[in-house]
Amino acid sequence: EIARLGSPAASGPTTEDIDAARTMPPVEQQAMIRGMVDRLASRLSLDFSDFDGWMRLIRAYMVLGEHDKAREALTQARQHFAADPEKIGRLDALSRDLRIGG
Repeated sequence: EIARLGSPAASGPTTEDIDAARTMPPVEQQAMIRGMVDRLASRLSLDFSDFDGWMRLIRAYMVLGEHDKAREALTQARQHFAADPEKIGRLDALSRDLRIGG
């Protein structure tokens, strides 16, 4: 599941971050992942335009078992990209794939 959070984009965890997380004790892994997810959420609250960032954030919340936060992020992303049918379609597909209600 950790690998699903990885992304080559600078705004998310790097391959090196993911590799480092795999060698950590579970408690440290969770703390590292939590920090990355929190930073991504904070950045998106200031710059709504990073569609791929929203997709990563929604997935990350689901991986962490934070389904309410995933639904909230999905709702926010839908609002920010309401004028772009292609992006709304991708969000809808992600919602179905991850079984997110809302």
